[in-house]
Amino acid sequence: VGSTNGEQFDQQLKTIINKQKNSDKENLPIISGDIKEPETQELSILIRLDTDRTDMKKRAINTDVIQERFGAGLCQAFGIPSTCIRVDSIDSDEAIINMCIRPPYGKNVVDSLNGTAPDAAVRMQAVRKCCCDFNANVESITLGEFGLKIEDRLMDPRWNKKYAWPNDNPNEGQYWSNPIDQGGKPYYCPSGWIRFGVKVAKDDKEFDANWGNWYVAYHGTRGENASKILTSGLRVSTAGCFYGDGISRAYVSPSIEYCGHPRYAFPWKQTTKNGEVRWYQLVFQCRVNPASVNKIDSETLISDEYKQTVTIDPN
Repeated sequence: VGSTNGEQFDQQLKTIINKQKNSDKENLPIISGDIKEPETQELSILIRLDTDRTDMKKRAINTDVIQERFGAGLCQAFGIPSTCIRVDSIDSDEAIINMCIRPPYGKNVVDSLNGTAPDAAVRMQAVRKCCCDFNANVESITLGEFGLKIEDRLMDPRWNKKYAWPNDNPNEGQYWSNPIDQGGKPYYCPSGWIRFGVKVAKDDKEFDANWGNWYVAYHGTRGENASKILTSGLRVSTAGCFYGDGISRAYVSPSIEYCGHPRYAFPWKQTTKNGEVRWYQLVFQCRVNPASVNKIDSETLISDEYKQTVTIDPN
């Protein structure tokens, strides 16, 4: 896939995604976050709709209508009692509905959407029909919470994505085999990672106008640094490799595998109520102004004696 600007990049990527969706119309694009104990705790569910925003604004005025019609329809689709879904908020600008599934029925929803329930295909069809009856198509469904404590105002769920491996089922996430030309540099699929969108532009046109021709790069860091970086940007250093002391610089890499090294993306864990330990890492996906790139050099992790034999990233 090749593109000369961000708009072409988005369009070509959407074409790939649509091919994946069309390969199995029975399934829905599902992004799984931190799903704790859906049988004993409320399950957060975020539904992004492809619908007319004017209609969404009209509906958002009366949340009770959505609770009664859309929520009840989803309950029927999932085969759970009609009072077990609560509408928490409606983002009419982004066509996003935030809901909660009351316990113990969260597990029914997870199993239906992840395809582990015996009647999962039928349930997914019912969910699609419910949304169509609401005059909307499902763009994506996000289950659970993000593993970081970040203010909601900083996040934009429209751009949440799950990236698959080459041999994964196409419905398990997005994948492209050939690098995408982004600003003249290759952008490889970050397989195995889940992206949580950050609020930087009101829509894709504004994003393209500002950063459409910039490079894609990554920056690994500790989880506790997330909110600081989102509110104030990367901290500029005046010491480090490749430049003399006193010269301002920030380090990024086109390789998510490199930035995912524990030296940078330091792992942290969370323990569920039943004692299950889950590990997380954080890597920021950035856009880099080509004019600000003053030096491109090799990695700094591998000793010189191993540089010719050790490969960090096959790409």
